[in-house]
Amino acid sequence: MLSKNLAYLRKNQHLTQEVLAHKLDINRTTYASYEKGTSEPSASLLIKIADFFKVDIDDLVRANLDLPIFQQPRQIARLLDSNVRVITITLDNQQRENIQYVPEATVSNYLVNHNNPEFIRQLPHFQIPRVGEGIYRAFDIQDDSMPPLNNGSIIIGRFVEREHDLKSGNRYVLLIKEKGIQFKKIIHDEGKRARQTSLRLILASDNPGFMPYTIDLNDILEAWEMIAFIGFSDAYQDRVYLLNERLQLLEQKLNQIVVPQRDTT
Repeated sequence: MLSKNLAYLRKNQHLTQEVLAHKLDINRTTYASYEKGTSEPSASLLIKIADFFKVDIDDLVRANLDLPIFQQPRQIARLLDSNVRVITITLDNQQRENIQYVPEATVSNYLVNHNNPEFIRQLPHFQIPRVGEGIYRAFDIQDDSMPPLNNGSIIIGRFVEREHDLKSGNRYVLLIKEKGIQFKKIIHDEGKRARQTSLRLILASDNPGFMPYTIDLNDILEAWEMIAFIGFSDAYQDRVYLLNERLQLLEQKLNQIVVPQRDTT
C-alpha cells in the first residue's frame, strides 16, 4: 500500500520523481524503488515523507489514500463514515446538473437531512454558466466572520471528495457534527500531537473579531470549496450609498466656488 500511496501523493502534488527525491534529500533511483515496492524507506525517512505530504504515518503505510474520502475503511475513517457516500443531485430539462440552494430557512434542517435524497430534491435550484466538472451546492451565509462576504451573501461551493483536497488557506462551507454549517478558512494543524492522532484542522475567520478553533476531521460531514459567491449585502449597499452621497456633496461645493474674473484691461 505504501508504494501506491507514494505514487498517488506525488502525482497529486504534480511532482516528478526527480523533484520529490531532491526535496527528500535522496536520489531518484532510491525513491523510484519505493514506488515500485522493491524497497522501503527507513523510519526516519517515513516521518519526513509524512510531514512533507501532511499525512499520518499510519495512513501512509496502511490506508488506500487514493480512495474517495467517503469510501475509507472505518479504522481509517475520514469525513463522515465507512459507507459509500452518494451525493444527491437533480437535473434540468437539458440533463445538466442543478446547483441545489440551501437557504437560511432550511440550514438547521440540512444538518439532519443532508443525506436524505427527498429533502435535497425539494431544495431550490439554479444554473450558472462556466463551472467546471463537479457537484455544486449553494449556501446562505449567516454571519459577518468572513469579510468582504457578509450576512446575506450566497456561497457556491464544489463538493470535496477526498480529504487531501482540503487545501490549507482555502475557504470552505463545512457541515460539522453538532455545529451545522460553517463558512471558514481551513488551516492544517501541523502540531506533533495532531500528527500522532487523527488529523485536525484549524478553522479561521477573516474577521479578526472571531477567534479560530480546532476540529477533528472526522467531525466534518461535508466539505464544499468556495468557487464563487452572490452578494446581496446591506452593508455593501450602505457603503455605496454613502460614497455617492459624499460625491454629490463634493460636486455641490465645487459648484459654489466663485471663479475670479481675469482683468483684461
